[in-house]
Amino acid sequence: MDDRKPLIIAHRGAHFLAPENTIAACHLALENGANALEVDVRLCGSGEIVLFHDNFLWHHFHRLQPVIAADWHELKQMRFPSQNFIQDDRICTLDEFLQEFKGTVPLNLDVKTFMTDYSKLAKALVETVKKYDVMEQVWFSAFNPLFLFYLKKKYPEARIGYLFRNLSRMHRTFDLAIQAEAWHPHHHLIDQRFLELARKHGKELYVWTITEPERYKELVQLPFEGLITDILLK
Repeated sequence: MDDRKPLIIAHRGAHFLAPENTIAACHLALENGANALEVDVRLCGSGEIVLFHDNFLWHHFHRLQPVIAADWHELKQMRFPSQNFIQDDRICTLDEFLQEFKGTVPLNLDVKTFMTDYSKLAKALVETVKKYDVMEQVWFSAFNPLFLFYLKKKYPEARIGYLFRNLSRMHRTFDLAIQAEAWHPHHHLIDQRFLELARKHGKELYVWTITEPERYKELVQLPFEGLITDILLK
């Protein structure tokens, strides 16, 4: 095994300093020790890709409405409730995000597929990333193996990571079909045997989501590609 250190990938940006998945949160993450970014992306009702984690608007805005049923004109007017953030911000589009971070650090787009036409979503994602000429900077991940299979088959140039919480036989079977470059396992799976298995299959490893300082200290010493974490260095 080599002695490289993993990327420190800010989970939704520094979401304890600014609203999650916003440009402000991502800048603050980089200022506080991250050297890569992970954000959630999904289609909204008018066809734009927006940075937003939840299927519905309830958690942040108390609106029982799916994001896919809200158009961008509605979403851009919304303001996150105050949580003693040091900086406020609003929902942004993938276009705005890529304009801001093109040519900076590696970017992981965690794709949310709830109630979504896979072909429309995949096309919008890849066309947007290509528009900014950042295919080498970006990789796409998702829990949904059917979406990943479609994305890789339709756009073989896309780098993809398969997100999973356990390495069941079902996930192993899906992975054979998807042919993902990377695995995104939950951190409880990580041990020496798992690392050896991933290397045997030629997989990059991006481990999620580290929230406990002691677990962070343990995992940051191991030789894989990235730690998706809420813990920053400064």
